[in-house]
Amino acid sequence: MNSRGATGVSWGLIGGLAIIEGVAIWLMWLGQSPLGMVMHGLLGVAIVIVGWRSLRTLHQQRPLSRRQPGLKQLYTLMITNLVMLAVIAVHDCDHMRQAMGWGYHFTLALLLVNIIVYLPNLISLVLVSRGQTKGVVATLISGPLIAVAFLKLHLLGAWLPVWGPWNRSFFALGVDAISWWILVITAVAGIIVGLVATYILGQLSKQ
Repeated sequence: MNSRGATGVSWGLIGGLAIIEGVAIWLMWLGQSPLGMVMHGLLGVAIVIVGWRSLRTLHQQRPLSRRQPGLKQLYTLMITNLVMLAVIAVHDCDHMRQAMGWGYHFTLALLLVNIIVYLPNLISLVLVSRGQTKGVVATLISGPLIAVAFLKLHLLGAWLPVWGPWNRSFFALGVDAISWWILVITAVAGIIVGLVATYILGQLSKQ
């Protein structure tokens, strides 16, 4: 895929993320959570701004050394991080669906803590856009980190009781098949992101 095609895919994913956050705002409205509406509105704006600035920065990159990632590799990492963010956002929307079923209203503390799960891939996105190897390493860490963290929380429960009802495992909560499949997809996506970054890091080490 050339730079123009990769840019188009990236913009499509950023637009998709904006739509998912729009759905999240709607779900928060249905769940009568004005704080949640505000938080996800701000999160959606932040994701679009970070994505736009990262794409603009990446477009200006001209690798000067063979030890630096090439543009094709950088766009690949950009896309994988955006996909991971989209998967996390869908996972988040599923929690809102669960909360409505339980009659649970999100607290401000939980909404603030929840923002943490977006940070690894947002940071990776920014580092990738700067064209440095640390962006590859950050992506390698962020994908598997999300996969392991989500599996730990939802299969075994929380070590730190800051996740509201989700301090308990999915088994204890008795979630439906939709939630289980979204968890599996989230974990698989995180591992694939890590594998893509590992492959690119291997290519750079050979150079």
